[in-house]
Amino acid sequence: MTHFEDEELRWFCVKTKPRSESAARRMLMRDVGIEVFCPMIRFERARSSGKVKVTEAMFPGYVFAHFNYRAQHRRVQGTLGVSTIVRFGGIPSVVPDEIVAGLRASVVDQETIEIPTIIQVGEEVQLLEGPFTGLRALVTQVLPAQERVKVLLEILGMEREVEVETSRVLPKISHPLAAR
Repeated sequence: MTHFEDEELRWFCVKTKPRSESAARRMLMRDVGIEVFCPMIRFERARSSGKVKVTEAMFPGYVFAHFNYRAQHRRVQGTLGVSTIVRFGGIPSVVPDEIVAGLRASVVDQETIEIPTIIQVGEEVQLLEGPFTGLRALVTQVLPAQERVKVLLEILGMEREVEVETSRVLPKISHPLAAR
């Protein structure tokens, strides 16, 4: 038995099935009728067609759900897209209200945080357009007033510094909050 015998609503971390954060969020809100917070991040990623805006879960595989554990844990656990309620030592882990409030304070549109693409000297970038599309290069200088960067390319065994528009390069990014 847990120590959540009162009627108080608390925030819990809910593990979702792979890539099911949005589905689990929708189902928990619709079917269980509880408040759910799934912070998302939006950033640019290189694709073969150029830069695209990508939106991913800030915490892949998890959402925060606000509910009364004693009364609703079985319905939460059985919701489509939900894997389990996160537990430590068999006890469901309560997420402090301040943590959820802090995360909510940093979002722009209910649940999404916009991560700007900032190119820095020494960073490896991928060229998105032109004759060197797909090649990786090292940024040697940032020219913000001209919206250009100088990059060091290795072509046919020789290094050349080339100036390109910032819109034609993108840092290698998988998830902006992941360790680099």
